[in-house]
Amino acid sequence: MRTGDWAMLAAAFAGGLAAGCAPQPGPEVMPRMIGHYENAGRLYAEAAAGRLDGVRTEARELLARESGEGLPPKTASQVEELRAFATLASRAPDLGSAASAVARVGAACGSCHKSMKRGPAYEVPTGPPAGETPVETRMIRHRWASERLWDGLVGPSDESWHAGVGVLRDVPLFTDALTQDVEQYDAVTKLAWTVHDAGARANSATTQAARADLYGELLGTCAACHSLLGQVAR
Repeated sequence: MRTGDWAMLAAAFAGGLAAGCAPQPGPEVMPRMIGHYENAGRLYAEAAAGRLDGVRTEARELLARESGEGLPPKTASQVEELRAFATLASRAPDLGSAASAVARVGAACGSCHKSMKRGPAYEVPTGPPAGETPVETRMIRHRWASERLWDGLVGPSDESWHAGVGVLRDVPLFTDALTQDVEQYDAVTKLAWTVHDAGARANSATTQAARADLYGELLGTCAACHSLLGQVAR
């Protein structure tokens, strides 16, 4: 798993973050949710890397996994929303559409966790490590920020979201160090500044819907840049 660990996640789902107050899911739900969590993480990673086929594959797996069986009736609307956006992701015609749908999947997960008073528990890392070059350092920081924002949606976690915002608001990437291709230069510069602008606006996004809209924009920008430069982060 990318964040948290199996024990922490299992404890959150099995014991509840507000034991005795939250609606109780069926006994088959917790193991399914652990797989669901990992599946959703792969869905996000495929979108960020610009792998459209991977997004479609992971979205189909998520649809096959999550029907809502065993969950309390009060979660029906969130499950329906998750399935609707996973369906869109599974049929996405392009990276922008895929990114928007994936962000909405994450937001639906977070809304369900909030409704259930259960979900993954996150410990925000102290900060992203440095790379060996200025560009590598900035790419690591952007990836770290994107992961924290995803955690903020899925948790949902204000702490994770604001940790991501703080790093994302850094100065954008150096275009000169990313490409020397004249035809790519303007496009890469625009994409880099779009990421920076998203970071500037992310702090004022307080609802799941607003955060999903912004994160979909950010995820689509990352995917477009990776696709343009042929750099697919694994």
